[in-house]
Amino acid sequence: MHPIKNKRELPPLALGCGAFSGAYGPVSQEEVVKSVRTALSNGVTLLDTSPYYNDSEIKLGKALNELKQEFPRSSYSICTKLGRYGYQKTSFNYSVDRVTSSINESMRRLHTDYLDIVLCHDVEFVDVSQIVDEALPKLFELKRQGVVHRVGISGYPLNVLLKLAQVQQERKFPLDVCLSYCNFNLHCQLLAEYEPKLRAAGVDLIIAASPLSMGLLREDTTHEWHPGSHELKNAVEQCITLIHAHNSLCHSESKITLAKMAENYAFSYDKADIHLVGATTASEVEHALNAYKEARALKLYPDGKYANTSINHVYRQIMEMLSPFSRYTWPSPPEDA
Repeated sequence: MHPIKNKRELPPLALGCGAFSGAYGPVSQEEVVKSVRTALSNGVTLLDTSPYYNDSEIKLGKALNELKQEFPRSSYSICTKLGRYGYQKTSFNYSVDRVTSSINESMRRLHTDYLDIVLCHDVEFVDVSQIVDEALPKLFELKRQGVVHRVGISGYPLNVLLKLAQVQQERKFPLDVCLSYCNFNLHCQLLAEYEPKLRAAGVDLIIAASPLSMGLLREDTTHEWHPGSHELKNAVEQCITLIHAHNSLCHSESKITLAKMAENYAFSYDKADIHLVGATTASEVEHALNAYKEARALKLYPDGKYANTSINHVYRQIMEMLSPFSRYTWPSPPEDA
């Protein structure tokens, strides 16, 4: 049996390794090694991946194997997922046999004989019974055997995540972990509403992912695949225009970017046990670390403010512009899945 880290031993910031898949641009194995080394060297010791993220598990596993003398297995935690293996609903499989084979495949790719956290991936795509009657019972069996340390679910619609958590509580097998993405950021604060409900349903560990809302909250062009509505994307464009106008008229100490403001806001939410952020380079890992530390000191949420009055004025305008979307969610699964 391998020791199970308690919640206090898990880091408040986790590295999302899905970006190693190349979804946001090419990533070399050398860069993956540098990113992982930087993360582990700075206390970011929870690494999140999934077989759905192309070759993310393979690249991460190779990096961890290369770094094993410097960082033995006991020095970090791995979170991976199962059930989702492609974009279409037909690519989902939560059967008992597939749960078993998926765990074994992930452990082989990641060069480990146990997994710290395993989540049923994007649970909203399938019927609830597949999760609660097939996948989760098998995962809790593997937990008893010590192969898996924590069992949970991930997905986008919080009402679905809550329903599953409540079912598991009723069955006396409450979820250890719930991962929600894009539900706490500048344009959406739904997680704050659901957090106490998830706790009441027995969820021990809540992970908030994607502070930039899958790349939406930044100055760069939004990826075409982003599922947000045209109205939301237009509102974000207006925010970017406002920031550009502000930056063109102020001194350097008063300049700000939308991404930085988004990080300042999302990371200040302290009801999530862990914030998960993707990175593809060592410099991006370092940036995330600095952004997290700054946000925790700033404490924008729920009613904090920037000390710089000029930046704070822009922040208040942006929150007002995005306020119509504070409870907005896009359809998941999408119609074409």
